[in-house]
Amino acid sequence: MNRLEWILGVMLVVLLLVVAVLSLLFWFRPDPSTADPQNSATVIAQRADDIAPTSVFEGQTAKLAFVAARRAAESWQPDAQLLNASATWPQGATIQELLGGETTWGFTFYSPEGGKTAVISVVENNPQLIGEAPTAQTYTPIDITSWELDSNEAIQRLLEAGGSQFIQDEGVTILTMLFAADNLQETNQLEWLVSLISTQNGRSIDMRLNAITGEVIELSQIQ
Repeated sequence: MNRLEWILGVMLVVLLLVVAVLSLLFWFRPDPSTADPQNSATVIAQRADDIAPTSVFEGQTAKLAFVAARRAAESWQPDAQLLNASATWPQGATIQELLGGETTWGFTFYSPEGGKTAVISVVENNPQLIGEAPTAQTYTPIDITSWELDSNEAIQRLLEAGGSQFIQDEGVTILTMLFAADNLQETNQLEWLVSLISTQNGRSIDMRLNAITGEVIELSQIQ
């Protein structure tokens, strides 16, 4: 198993845990009582369209969402450190929606003193503590003050490297992203893993990037 396959496996586990909870929170959150009737009807129509849904709120980049998540994390534990951030876009999202960050971000934080981790979601710039759990794993997170490459920039790199053509060829795709700061592989570098997956046949195009320098570490396609 090569390094990319290992990271993909880790990302799948993280996304299965985080996205399932975030999806429930998103779909079942109450609508504002002052919502415009036409907008409400639009939302219903969008949710019914499970092939090419459109987000019902304006998204944001990972860095912007992290500002809100960090506030909640420091309230949870003053020594909280970021381990990773992940997001999955609705299937069929357009290139414009992908670049616009129209998704929910999930952040995993680690408290060395408390010996536990927590997952915090950010929807419409509103952070929420999803849950916490003790951990026997000792992490040495990378200092994120050197984080330069934002999520929209990482997506743009993938699109320019074949992602746009992949979307055109495959039709309905799903984009997933993982920002890794846990240093489990002892690379001492912040990394992005960006994957476009076809819902029709499981094909994918995957890119690993250095989130500090923007360098493309690895690009691969699974047929």
